[in-house]
Amino acid sequence: MNVRIPSPQQPTTDPDVTLECEHAVDGAVREIVDHAIVAGWPPEVAFEAIKRAAERQAAAYREDPDPADDPAEARAPTGFSLAPF
Repeated sequence: MNVRIPSPQQPTTDPDVTLECEHAVDGAVREIVDHAIVAGWPPEVAFEAIKRAAERQAAAYREDPDPADDPAEARAPTGFSLAPF
């Protein structure tokens, strides 16, 4: 999977930046869902899984925005990555 997401075209402080980002990631989400469907997952299950994964990763980011700054021994294993798709 080779997903390209464009950079913001407006200041990230603009009230509409969330909508712009939504449009930017829409294709990536569609591609992930397509891969899940081809693998045999029902669309509803794939969308719910993406939603839950996004919520979990957002919570982890709020808790520790830059885990790379943490000493290795202080990092708890999370079972998922904040790395780009």
